[in-house]
Amino acid sequence: MPPPRLPVDDVAALAVYDSFKLDGFFPEFSGELCMKVFPRSGLNEFAEGERLLEQGEGGRDLFLLLGGRVAIIQSFGSAAAEVASLGPGAVVGEVALLRDGVRTASAVAMELTRAFRLVYEDVGYVLKNNPALAAHLEALARQRTGA
Repeated sequence: MPPPRLPVDDVAALAVYDSFKLDGFFPEFSGELCMKVFPRSGLNEFAEGERLLEQGEGGRDLFLLLGGRVAIIQSFGSAAAEVASLGPGAVVGEVALLRDGVRTASAVAMELTRAFRLVYEDVGYVLKNNPALAAHLEALARQRTGA
């Protein structure tokens, strides 16, 4: 069960606007507009040790990290390794979004972390109509999977 959604302020909305390349859709973007455009999505806080994503689970939501740090951990049988440490501005979850919907790694908050969770049902329209964002996420997914 995801943590409760927090109100999206204008600072978080601007980060969403920039990261998801929404300038071609909206001349201005506020917290209020963000919540209208992405009604299922929202701002969440994750405590240290809390998982944003679990390897092997299904899911296509994206997370834009706004504060804190997240460890990306991949399990290989009984062994696990931290393969990346990500901070503000990073996007997590793009591999499953663009591939088969299965998480290829776990993402664990290393400290109190704020993230905008972009729910798959909200992102579909934007991806279909924003080739720059689709290409950006595809390149990120290729980079992270070594494909």
